Amino acid sequence: MKNLLTALFLFLAVSFSSYAQDGLGGIQFNGGIPVGDFQPEVGNILFPSISISGLYQLPKTPFFVGGELGYGRYGTAMTRSRDIINGTDQRFRIRRNNNAINLTGVVRVMPETPFWVRPFVEGQFGGIHTYTRSKVRENRLADPLSSGTEVYDWGWIYQLGGGLMIPLEKSKETFLELRVNYVQTSEMDFLTKRDASYNDQGQVTLSPRTATFQMIQPSIGVKFMF
Repeated sequence: MKNLLTALFLFLAVSFSSYAQDGLGGIQFNGGIPVGDFQPEVGNILFPSISISGLYQLPKTPFFVGGELGYGRYGTAMTRSRDIINGTDQRFRIRRNNNAINLTGVVRVMPETPFWVRPFVEGQFGGIHTYTRSKVRENRLADPLSSGTEVYDWGWIYQLGGGLMIPLEKSKETFLELRVNYVQTSEMDFLTKRDASYNDQGQVTLSPRTATFQMIQPSIGVKFMF
């Protein structure tokens, strides 16, 4: 996943820089906080994610357009069981990770100002893919004996928000970006780390939830003008 994010960021940067030097790209670290009807559904789970973006400024306007790709993991759980392989009394580790990938188009309004910082507002719209994968290992360092995707779904996602870009140098080419977005998705099936239970024979029961993601998402990032 790390290599994929790096390759996509480089692709976005090269694509936008081929048109003009008024491009903006970088990396963002996000923390989603459930709100509204979503909060009682999942409790106080934090939805951390990392995203990369590339934006191109429309000539002689304060409008930037582009895209953002994000990956997050909203909970992980590990259990041990002796009932993985029949006739074997060895205990195995079962790790279950809940993941989400989203890809959105971005429109940002960020006018030039006489101030040191640059405020902006933005909107995003695109798609999100949630999926839960499990892996069975003999121990923490061993290769997986088996793995697979158990629950997955697709939906749309939009984000609305804004923030500040704070220059880190006099040339104003590198910025610290502080942003807060409201995140909303369509209804999806997904698991949290509390939604898998085991009986005395080691058989797992998955209890998917169906809900829309509603979150306030503060974030911090580093952006570069090119």
